[in-house]
Amino acid sequence: MTSLSASPIAVPGVIARTARWQVLIGAVMVQLILGTVYGYSVFWQPLESELWPAIVVRDEADAAVAQGRAVPSNAVIVADAAEAVRARENRIADLKYAFAICLLSFATAMIFAGRLQDMKGPRFTATLGGAILGAGFLIAGQMDQLITFYICHAFLLGTLVVAALLLFDAVFKEWSREDHPILQYIPYGVVTVAIVAGVILGLRFVSNQTHDRLLLLWTTIGLLAGVGIGYCYVGPIAALVKWFPAQKGLVSGIAVAGFGFGAYLFSGKSALGAVGFIARYGIRTFFTVHGLVCAVVVILGAMMLRNPPTATVPAPAGRRTDPSPDSNWQQLLRSNRFYLVWLMFFSGAMAGLMVIGILKPFAGSQLIAAAEKAGGPLSDALRSQMLLQGATAVGVLALFNAGGRVVWGFLSDRLGRTPAMTLMFILQGVTLLALSTLDTPWRLAAGAASVGFNFGGNFALFPSLTADLFGTKNFGANYGWVFTSYGVAGVMGVWAGNVAQQVTGSYFAAFAVAAALCFASALLAMVLGRRIRRPLPAAV
Repeated sequence: MTSLSASPIAVPGVIARTARWQVLIGAVMVQLILGTVYGYSVFWQPLESELWPAIVVRDEADAAVAQGRAVPSNAVIVADAAEAVRARENRIADLKYAFAICLLSFATAMIFAGRLQDMKGPRFTATLGGAILGAGFLIAGQMDQLITFYICHAFLLGTLVVAALLLFDAVFKEWSREDHPILQYIPYGVVTVAIVAGVILGLRFVSNQTHDRLLLLWTTIGLLAGVGIGYCYVGPIAALVKWFPAQKGLVSGIAVAGFGFGAYLFSGKSALGAVGFIARYGIRTFFTVHGLVCAVVVILGAMMLRNPPTATVPAPAGRRTDPSPDSNWQQLLRSNRFYLVWLMFFSGAMAGLMVIGILKPFAGSQLIAAAEKAGGPLSDALRSQMLLQGATAVGVLALFNAGGRVVWGFLSDRLGRTPAMTLMFILQGVTLLALSTLDTPWRLAAGAASVGFNFGGNFALFPSLTADLFGTKNFGANYGWVFTSYGVAGVMGVWAGNVAQQVTGSYFAAFAVAAALCFASALLAMVLGRRIRRPLPAAV
C-alpha cells in the first residue's frame, strides 16, 4: 500500500518530517474555501429577490386589492403563473453569467498565476489570490451603497488609464522627448481627460439600479472571485507534487478533495452553511461574511505553503524517475503530448460539468416521466415534489466528487497514470450512456455518484500527469496552460446540454457526445502511454 512517508526528502530531518505535512494541511484549507465556487447556485433565488421587484400574477394582485392588502408599487404584474416562472428564469439566467465568468476567469488566471507561482512560490501566489477572492465578495456585499459603485467605476477607469499610459510608452519608447517635447505632456493630458470624463460619466450613469448591480456582481463574484480562485488553486498543488514526488496522484487527490468537499459543506442548510445563513441574515450580509472568511482562511492556509529547500526531491529507489526533464511553458506548447493531455482533460471536464449543470432538473424530469408512464398525469404538487427530489442526486455527486479525487489519485500511483485514466474514461463513458435510462431515486443517485466519482478523478490525475511529463520546476505555468481546457469545457458542457434539450427534448444526445469524447480520451490515454518514454528536447 502506498505510504505518504515513503519518499525521502533531501533536506534536514526535522523539516523533512514536519514541513510536508504542514504543506498538506495548508493545501486542504485553501482548497476547502475554493470549492465553494460549485455552490453558486444557492445565490440565484436570493439575488433575484434582492435585485428585481416582485413578480405578481394579475389574479393574485386583484385578490389582494379586493381584500384591502397592498400590492408593492414597483411590482411587475404578469398574466399567469407560467409567465411569472418565465420571467424569474430570465432574471436568474442573467445572474448565472456570474458563474460562467467565474469559471472562465478561474481557468484564464491559472496561466498567469502558474508563472507567478514558479517565480515567487506558492505562499505569495495563494495569499494574493485569497485577498482578491475575499475582496470580490466584500465588494458585492456592499451593493446597496452608492459609494461602492463610484469606487468600482473609478478603479476600472484608473486601470484603463494605466493601460493607456503603458501602451503610449511602448509605442513611443524610441522617440526622443527632446526632439518631440509634446510627448512629455501627453500623459498629463490623458490623465486630465480621464478624470474629467470620469466625473461627468459618473454623475450621469453611476447608480445602484438593477443593471449596475448586476454588472457589479458579474465583476465581483464573477471576475474577481474567479481570478482569486485561479491564483489560489495552483500553488498548493505545485508545492505538494514537489514534496511528495512518489505520491503525486494521492496528495493531489487529497488536496483537491477539499475543493469537492467544500462545495458540499457550503451548500448546507445549517446556520454555518450558505443556504441556512442566507435564510437567516440575507444575501448581502452573507457576501460580506463569506468574503472575510475566504480571505482569512486562505491566507492562513497559504502561510503553511512552501517549496522544498532543495531544487529537486529524489524519488525512492526502485521507481522510474520522470521521463522528461523540466520543461518551460514554451516547450510545453510545442509538444504533441500537451495537446493530447489538453483534449483528454477537456473531455473529462466537459462530461462532468455538463451533468453538474443540469443534474437537478434532469433527475426530476426522469422521475416525473417514469411516474407518468406508470400512472398517468401527475398533479402540480406531486410534480414539484419530484423536481425537488433531484436535489438529492446533486448532493450525492458532490460527495463522490470529493472521494473520487482521493481514490483515483491513489490508484494512479499504484497502477500508473495512463492505465488509471483509461479506466476512468471508460467508466465515465458507460455511465453517461446509461444516465437517460435511470428513472428511480436510487438509480439516479448511483448514476450521479459514478459521474461525480470519475469527474473528481480528473483533478487528481491531470496535475500528476503534467508533473510526470513536463517536470515540477515550472509546474505552475505548465498546469495553468493544461487547465485552460477546464474553462472551455465549462462553457461547452452547459451549452451542449441546453441545446440538446431544446432541439431533441432530451439530454441523451449531449450525454452521447460526451460519452464518445470519453471513449476517445481512453484511446488517447493509451497512445500517450506508448509515447511517455520518449524524452522531450532539453530546455533552452
